[in-house]
Amino acid sequence: MTVQEEYFQNLSLVLKEKFNKKGFAFDSFANKEEAKKFVLSLIKDDDTITFGGSTSVNQMGILEDLKNYKNFIDRNNKDLKAEAELKAFSSDVYLCSANAITKNGDIVSTDGGGNRVAATIYGPKKVFLIVGRNKVCNTEKDAVKRVRDIAAGENSIRFKLDNPCSIGNMICDEENCDIEKRLCAYTIIINKCHIKNRIHIIFINEELGF
Repeated sequence: MTVQEEYFQNLSLVLKEKFNKKGFAFDSFANKEEAKKFVLSLIKDDDTITFGGSTSVNQMGILEDLKNYKNFIDRNNKDLKAEAELKAFSSDVYLCSANAITKNGDIVSTDGGGNRVAATIYGPKKVFLIVGRNKVCNTEKDAVKRVRDIAAGENSIRFKLDNPCSIGNMICDEENCDIEKRLCAYTIIINKCHIKNRIHIIFINEELGF
């Protein structure tokens, strides 16, 4: 076992204890291929499946497998995007990611449209959060800072938006940010999962997403 692998193993034990205590399910994996097999093993043939916009989910490679399920609604199909976002709230399975998690067992996510964070909080019977090791922060404050300074900026570049967090001085000016296409318009902090194990964190020893 390498030093990095041992660190990930030790970190996973800490995170699992913290998240389980707060009602979240938590499993860790050495790579995204192992994680994908695990998630697919928990999805039933007749489940209604949707997903939120997520680079991590795309990188995991699970969407091609989900196309074989009869009730999968492909959000990446422009003709089905609106339907997928609405049906997410009544779906059996919803996949997305988080922009940050903390060592104290908290989740922080931000969204430009709000559909992804809304479905994370409420609606789908089961939510799988695909989270790479790059999303781990020490504290809730650090996680919010990561969302503002890193996730919003990198996603602005991803969507080819000239937002101030991605060009120029690349500093998030939260108090004075009034840009039209702000990507951190809706930010959530989840400190507890009241429906036990509804939110299932899939923690992967790879850098995924933003």
